[in-house]
Amino acid sequence: MTNSENGSMDRQANLASDAQPIKVLIADDHKMISEALKALLSPDEGFVVQLAASLSETLDALRPKSADFDVILLDVSMPGMQGLRSVKHVVESARNASVVVFSGTTEADFVWQAIELGAKGYISKDQPLRSLPATLRLIADGHEFVPINLTRQKRNEADDAGALTSRDRLILKSVSEGKTNKEIAVELGLTELAIKMKMRGLYGRLNARNRAHAVIIATQQGII
Repeated sequence: MTNSENGSMDRQANLASDAQPIKVLIADDHKMISEALKALLSPDEGFVVQLAASLSETLDALRPKSADFDVILLDVSMPGMQGLRSVKHVVESARNASVVVFSGTTEADFVWQAIELGAKGYISKDQPLRSLPATLRLIADGHEFVPINLTRQKRNEADDAGALTSRDRLILKSVSEGKTNKEIAVELGLTELAIKMKMRGLYGRLNARNRAHAVIIATQQGII
């Protein structure tokens, strides 16, 4: 191995060691699950994990200004949780942390409503354990995550819904004005992920290939 190759490897190692750990709050009352996830997400893997077993413990963990979590895995059936109302409470208390619905039995409609309230996606407890670190890194990096089967279900529901709603028309009009998903989300008080999924549903209903094609079809049909 050459000196330059050695130097490159050393620089990569230094960058890896300098990377800040991803701080995760696992809010779940199933101790076996929490402990297994904590063992998987070890400091050696680049994670720091804190556990909470109820809504009150979760909110207590988020209360200090020093509680700079990157991701919160939120079990929606642990003690104290009251559906979407509690999800919204955690989202509002999370500051810059990405709140992700974490469940094995949650209905798709609940997940999409949670996303509209500010959640950054959904991780199923049926997801293979080995894939969780990569998923959390993706979310901590600012991305949203929804399993493909849930996006397909949302698209099918949209296809079955018939006529476009006033919000659909408003989204299409905003797209025609050149606005980004992020800009539309801010205007409508939704998340960027919610707008992305609504656009995918509109593609299917309009038989459009992309954003520009959707605007052309909507204009031709007098939708906007």
